[in-house]
Amino acid sequence: MAQEVKEEFEYEESVFHKKLKIKLKEGGKGGRILFLKDYLEYLITNNKTIPPDFPTFVREIMGLDDRGGFIHIRIWHEKSELVEFAISKNYEYRVEHYD
Repeated sequence: MAQEVKEEFEYEESVFHKKLKIKLKEGGKGGRILFLKDYLEYLITNNKTIPPDFPTFVREIMGLDDRGGFIHIRIWHEKSELVEFAISKNYEYRVEHYD
């Protein structure tokens, strides 16, 4: 019974967005542009499909607040492609739950 409850809780937890905090390598607009260049390079070199909403993603990244050098991106789970990107490009990052 306890195992069933735990599995159910883990499933419910996965339906909530998480917050990916990525520290930019440079401050300001230049840091966001570098981030986007790195992400596009990651997609191309790893034969990933460029998302159809990539222009929307670019606008979102360019409009995010820089909070102590970190930008906050909403993701669905900790195994997100954006987390894989952050790891592969040596970005400092954290995944947190929304409050």
